[in-house]
Amino acid sequence: PPHTLTPSPPHTLTPSHTHSVTHPLTTLLTPSLKHSHLTQIQGTVKLLNKDLSELINKLRLTQQNVVTSLSDECKRLMLAAAHTLAVDSKNLLDAVDQARLKAGEARTLPD
Repeated sequence: PPHTLTPSPPHTLTPSHTHSVTHPLTTLLTPSLKHSHLTQIQGTVKLLNKDLSELINKLRLTQQNVVTSLSDECKRLMLAAAHTLAVDSKNLLDAVDQARLKAGEARTLPD
């Protein structure tokens, strides 16, 4: 059966929830990383925050329109925003990995 959304009070999510994602990653970073690597990671975190905010907005819009003719379109937009956030998360992991590799703090696994 298809999944349905039921009206509920707006979530209290905020972009600060990315802290739960980014904080554990920052524990992998050390002062030996070059400024350029940290700048790239910080840029990725900012993009993650922006796109999380967009997902939250789409979620709220979907909740508000759950019983209207816009429901399917809102769900589509919400899923697209979630996909963007997933890609951002992978990019953040890649940026941290690359910075650690370049700083000699990590190594690649053999094939």
